Amino acid sequence: MTAEFAADFGGPLDLVDYDQGWPAKFAYYRDELADALGPAALRIEHIGSTAVPGLAAKNVIDILVIVPDEHDQAAYRPAVESTGMALASRDPAATWSFYRPSAPPRTRHVHVTSRGSSHERVQLLFVDFLRAHDLAVDAYAQVKRRLAIRFADDREGYTRAKTDFIFDMLDRAEQWADQCGWSVESR
Repeated sequence: MTAEFAADFGGPLDLVDYDQGWPAKFAYYRDELADALGPAALRIEHIGSTAVPGLAAKNVIDILVIVPDEHDQAAYRPAVESTGMALASRDPAATWSFYRPSAPPRTRHVHVTSRGSSHERVQLLFVDFLRAHDLAVDAYAQVKRRLAIRFADDREGYTRAKTDFIFDMLDRAEQWADQCGWSVESR
C-alpha cells in the first residue's frame, strides 16, 4: 500500500443498509471503465458486498476488471487512472492491483486481475454464492454489523476481523460450486 493511501485506509467505518441504487452506480462506473479500457478489459464485474442484494456494506462500489495479463500495467493502468483512480496497492504474487479514487470521496474501488487468476475466481464465487444463499447473507450481515461497532474507527481491523468468517463462507462456496457445477466460465 502506498503511503498516501495508508492513512486513508483507517478512519471511521460507515456500514449502511443495502442501497437499491448500487447496481446503477456500478453500471455507471463499469461503462466509464469500459470506455477508457476498450478491449484491454475482458470483463468488468460488480463484486463485494454492494453486489449482493440485501447485504449491508460500506457505501463503496467494488469493481473487478479482468485483463489478459495484470502484470502488463501499460495495457490498462493509464486507462484506469484516467477515470480518477490511483494505484493504492499491488500484489504481483496474487496477480492483482487495487485502485481507489485519487481524491475524496471514496465512491468505488477497482481491482484488476488476470483472466484465470485465483483472485478472479474467489471474488466471483463469493458474490455468486451469497446471491444464491439468503441465510449466508443474513449471517454475514450480522458479523459485519457486530464488527462495525467494535472496529468503528479501524477499517483495517474490521477487515482482518472478518477473515475467518469469509474463509468459512469460501469453503462452503467451493462445496456449492462443486455441487452445482459453478465455474467462472459458466456464469
